[in-house]
Amino acid sequence: MNATPSDNLDGLRYLLLNEAFSLSHLVLVKLLGIEFAPVQIVFIRCLSSAVLLVPLLAWQGSLCEIRTQLGLNSLRVLLSSVAITINFFSISHLQLAQMSTIGYLRPAVTSLIAYVFLKERQAWHRWLVILIGFASVLFIFSPESSHLQIIALLALCGLCCGSAATILQKYLSRDMSDLPLMVWYSVGVAFITAPFAMWLWTTPSPVELIMMVMTGLLATTAQFFFIRAFRRAEASFLAPMFYFHIVPTTLIGFFFFAEIPSINTVSGALIILATLIAMTLFEKRK
Repeated sequence: MNATPSDNLDGLRYLLLNEAFSLSHLVLVKLLGIEFAPVQIVFIRCLSSAVLLVPLLAWQGSLCEIRTQLGLNSLRVLLSSVAITINFFSISHLQLAQMSTIGYLRPAVTSLIAYVFLKERQAWHRWLVILIGFASVLFIFSPESSHLQIIALLALCGLCCGSAATILQKYLSRDMSDLPLMVWYSVGVAFITAPFAMWLWTTPSPVELIMMVMTGLLATTAQFFFIRAFRRAEASFLAPMFYFHIVPTTLIGFFFFAEIPSINTVSGALIILATLIAMTLFEKRK
């Protein structure tokens, strides 16, 4: 895709909208995680997304695509269910800056899984980024309590599940368009998490229920803007913008939840950021 400067700027606008909706979603999940089981939030979020997306899919006449690759789609939904539930649990226990830093490992983990299962060759500098990234996370959580270290390890496991689901989605996108993939995700995750949500159910107030529904609407809207951004602009132009995600996330953690990042967190995040930026510049130059 050879996007013009105006296309790239248009894509950047969509990416900024994605960031705004994603951060709003993050705040709601953090607030709700204080009172409710993560799986209940996941269930209502995905159910509300499904209510929005299924009629849209029927209106487009694309329901037949739902029957494509049933086995792989089911596996993707199962991995996604585990990943998002762990993610919501981790958000409620870790600082947002720490969660954001762990999130920077997603491209590295995805590359590692692609190497193992898709046999995609990885350059030496990508392996170096993976090693530095995991070492930085160990550095960040080394002074923390064993309880938080276990949660961080759990967050990494969730990240691996989410990355594996991303690899499957990449493979499935060859035969399926975006909307059926989104419907599979929303309906499938709602179906899998439903019995666990009922088991751990805490009756929300009307305001809390609206907040849970809003997590689904915000996440779906953010995903729409994300897809639109990468359709309009070059991926190489947008990718570096993700490195600055930790700035608004840290500010939200400080002003909304009185979270003060430790020296280890700041140092580890800077190391990962510098490594990722260097890798991007190296690959672009190469």
